[in-house]
Amino acid sequence: MTFFKNKKKLILYLLCIVAAVLSVSMIVSICTVRVNLTLYVNGKSVGVVEDASTVETIRERVESDVSKVAYGETFSAINVTYGFAEGKEASLSDGDIYKALYVAALKDFRSAYGLYANDEFVAANVDPASVADAVSAVRAAAQGDEDSEVELTGTLEVKSLYYPASSLYSQSEITEMLLEKKNSIYRTVPANSASVISVDIDASEDEKMFLGADGGEVVSSYTDGDGVVTVSIKVTETVPYRTEYRKNDGLYVGTYEKAQDGADGEKEVLYRITYRDGVQEQREKVFEEITVEPVSKIIDEGTKTKPVTASKDKYIWPIKDNFVITDTYGGRTVYGEYSFHRAIDLAAPGGTPIYAADGGVVEKAEWSSSYGYYVMIKHDNGQETLYAHMRSEPFVSAGERVYQGQQIGEVGMTGFATGYHLHFEVRVNGERMNPINYLPER
Repeated sequence: MTFFKNKKKLILYLLCIVAAVLSVSMIVSICTVRVNLTLYVNGKSVGVVEDASTVETIRERVESDVSKVAYGETFSAINVTYGFAEGKEASLSDGDIYKALYVAALKDFRSAYGLYANDEFVAANVDPASVADAVSAVRAAAQGDEDSEVELTGTLEVKSLYYPASSLYSQSEITEMLLEKKNSIYRTVPANSASVISVDIDASEDEKMFLGADGGEVVSSYTDGDGVVTVSIKVTETVPYRTEYRKNDGLYVGTYEKAQDGADGEKEVLYRITYRDGVQEQREKVFEEITVEPVSKIIDEGTKTKPVTASKDKYIWPIKDNFVITDTYGGRTVYGEYSFHRAIDLAAPGGTPIYAADGGVVEKAEWSSSYGYYVMIKHDNGQETLYAHMRSEPFVSAGERVYQGQQIGEVGMTGFATGYHLHFEVRVNGERMNPINYLPER
């Protein structure tokens, strides 16, 4: 009996141990299972994500990028919530999350045309013609006297971006704002110097003493009983040409282009001058007639808005600060073999944002065995930049226009790469040049 009792106790003891082990296994299993989440942006389901921390990281990047295309605003209106995902739906890529948050961040903003004077934002309007008319009005105010001309000494630029409602103003309001900056944008240039009245070189010495120059024609000379000398002269004077500005929608706002040279005209003028004791007492214009009409100088004034994606003809570094140049342009030895490296390599942690060095059109956003995921951008001056070894699919697509500083991907090591870095090329007429010669000093 004692044996059976002990056997039962042993069995119960073993069953308890087995139950405890199974319980611990289940708890560990539950704790190690990754639970996917459904991402809701402003209450709308976007898709499935693996964890919230990735979304928050991308959200910070979106807010930084959006501030560049929306008047530097800080954004906090993106309402992000989560729910448990059902089924086995594929997770969103980082690029998909980025695009969803980007669109949401701009939902309360309007597409408009912003005017910048000396790189400082002035105001915006949804109608580009209103901005152009405001610029024309201020230019006319700067010109003032019709006989003077004005030159653009500062910078004026119109960008087609997204702007908050608080930055939208009427044409008259924009004019008033810009007038306050007039002196830092324009300067007046003296008109053509007036011709010097002169006499004919064949005139007598007595006639020359009155007119004091070379060239012209003395019509008459008379001295009365009081010794007052009256001289009538006919001279040819220059009629300065005027400068006319006309609007040209083929040029960007703030830019000017000469369309026609000006040519001075001529006129014949008759003056009557009286002298007493050799001192001029009176001078009056009796008659004038234009013999050669002046030809106006025509300046085309741009009215075309400059897109934010237009190239600025100067590059920025494609990675900000947190990188090391690990390989330069030129000869190198890799795995014991000499080769010529026609790029620079910027080492940075995986996932570091990669930015477009200048605005332009994405020519390629694809995969190759050597470059891995890469992007090639063609800029307005015909040059090209290439960004290789991205971590995942680029954030942009072929044919898309991008602006300078727009994030186009993340640092990775796809393709032929031995570590996390960005392979960066600059191509001029198809030839790969040393990028250092085109980038600003660090």
